[in-house]
Amino acid sequence: MASPTKLLLVSCSDRETRDLSQRIFEILRDDYDMESHVELLQSKHVSEIGKDVAKGFRSPLIADFFVDGEVQIDVGMNELKDTIRGKHVALVEHLFTPVRRMFEASEELQVVSINDHIKTVHGMLDVIKNVDALQKTLVAPYLVYVRSHSIEKYQKRGLYQFDSLREMLVDFQKKGLNALVVVDPHSMKAVSIAEELQVDVHLANPFQSGRAINVYKLGLSGDKAASVLARLRPFQERFAELKRENPDHLYVVSVDDGTETRTENFMERAFPELSPEEVYAKLAYLDKERINYSDSKTRFKSFSRINESNIDSEGTFVIIDDMYASAGTANNAARIFKEHRTKRVEVWTSHPVTMPTQHEKANDRSYIDKVVCLDTVPQHPSLDVEYIPASADLLAAGLYKAHQKLVASR
Repeated sequence: MASPTKLLLVSCSDRETRDLSQRIFEILRDDYDMESHVELLQSKHVSEIGKDVAKGFRSPLIADFFVDGEVQIDVGMNELKDTIRGKHVALVEHLFTPVRRMFEASEELQVVSINDHIKTVHGMLDVIKNVDALQKTLVAPYLVYVRSHSIEKYQKRGLYQFDSLREMLVDFQKKGLNALVVVDPHSMKAVSIAEELQVDVHLANPFQSGRAINVYKLGLSGDKAASVLARLRPFQERFAELKRENPDHLYVVSVDDGTETRTENFMERAFPELSPEEVYAKLAYLDKERINYSDSKTRFKSFSRINESNIDSEGTFVIIDDMYASAGTANNAARIFKEHRTKRVEVWTSHPVTMPTQHEKANDRSYIDKVVCLDTVPQHPSLDVEYIPASADLLAAGLYKAHQKLVASR
């Protein structure tokens, strides 16, 4: 009889990443009944290792930084052979932590950068290659370097850009990565590049509805299925609450071409009782034109049923997007509705990618009443957003499907 295929979650760094790894582990163990098939290995700092442990075969998995900021990844042969070998290894890492300091106990203010996190993943993949692992999967709440997805569009205008997204994925694949589990990537170009590299991609869509989720693929049924499903559709659950409060004055806003499909799918699932014509009458279509590197112009699209002449003064308008940084796009859109004295404008987004230098602008509530984000990017409390703690649930579901695909292939 073949031995069971075990899944090993490995935290690539500390603090929020350890917490995320722990939560994913608990969800897989308790909700997906993987108790005997899932394990957790938390990496350690050098300061957490006893002085009696020599650098050798007994060393635990260490993820740290040298004093000059270089990434340090060490592991002894015992840990490799006894804990890692022969398993599906899922590396859990926040690739973007805008306010995480490299040395927490030090007065040094050096922040852990995106490239530091990527190098940490490289280091993990590099040491794991010393034993046979069934599969190596990266589990990342927010996929970085997705801003270079429009290279071809700008190339036609005579502008050439560094294809950082492709380089990152190619480097992961060369280091031995087999699969990727992420929440709502900014561009489907990431998927096409990964597939080209024969890296499996499992996407978690926080704007999906229950009808888009097959519970049997997740091994769920009954009350447990209902509970898990509610956590896998955080924005639909929130929208349903608003719908109960104000059913006749609730609208969604598409801020540009890139959000149209997302908002249309969201609305069709949020209003199953309405005809397509009635659904699209509740959707405001805006167009954003980039004037230069810092400015853009926003206006209604010609076919939008909602426009300056009929904005509902009693309406709640929800702007849906995948990223929230300085709120420039959202504020430009919200301003249109607030200048027509609409009641409320909220912004719902997957990833709060705001840097500390952008907090003042991002916290401007002149036109936006509330910003709601997932907890995909650890942020400083001074950023004025409401967080939905859904990352662990979304990633656990994606990782479960990735693991079951591996099990079925053996």
